[in-house]
Amino acid sequence: MAKQSMKLYVYQTIKHSIYEQKLTPGQKLIEQQISEALSISRTPIRQAFQQLQEEGFLTISPNKGAQVIDPTSKEIAEAFIYRSHLERMATKDIINWITSNDINKLIKLVHTEQETYRNKDFLGYIETNKNFHFTLIKGCDNRFLKNDCIKIINQTHIYLALYDHFYQVNRQKKDIRGPKEHQMLINFLIRNDYDSFSKLLNKHITSTIEEYTARMKKVHHASDLFQ
Repeated sequence: MAKQSMKLYVYQTIKHSIYEQKLTPGQKLIEQQISEALSISRTPIRQAFQQLQEEGFLTISPNKGAQVIDPTSKEIAEAFIYRSHLERMATKDIINWITSNDINKLIKLVHTEQETYRNKDFLGYIETNKNFHFTLIKGCDNRFLKNDCIKIINQTHIYLALYDHFYQVNRQKKDIRGPKEHQMLINFLIRNDYDSFSKLLNKHITSTIEEYTARMKKVHHASDLFQ
């Protein structure tokens, strides 16, 4: 396998393992172990680690090496508050630019979101959720704001993967909040009701903080949830 292909394989394997909670917060990734397991040099492994660090999945330090990120509850709360602020700024003119094609795309994404949930496809669920929010900000004409939005949306979805009850809730066949609130956001856009849209968008994003805080009440780092 070519070096670039091997780098991609390592990258995708680690990324998917984090999303599927096979790798837990703070878990160390040992270059030598991966190198021996795949019979490859460390170069593509380091390249994969570097990309994962840039995307917010890993931290790399001289003393500890590569580790899955282990955010505190405070860091996660700050990230979701910041995301709500940015995403509402990026959608302040959404009523003026959103088209019927955009609305139809959002509706299809909600259907896909429901389908991935039923199929217990967490990776598909996460990607669909992100695409929904990327569609909401696509018309933002401030490229710096838009880029920062994309970055924080990606980062908060990594945080979701670290603690999400997707598999447990799915087994219990409980309803999920995401698709329902996404459909409500669409309804407000159809009615050109920006005030209601913005208020729900803020609640939709920041209510995750309460859910996470409730689960982390007795712990400090996300890794403590897996002890």
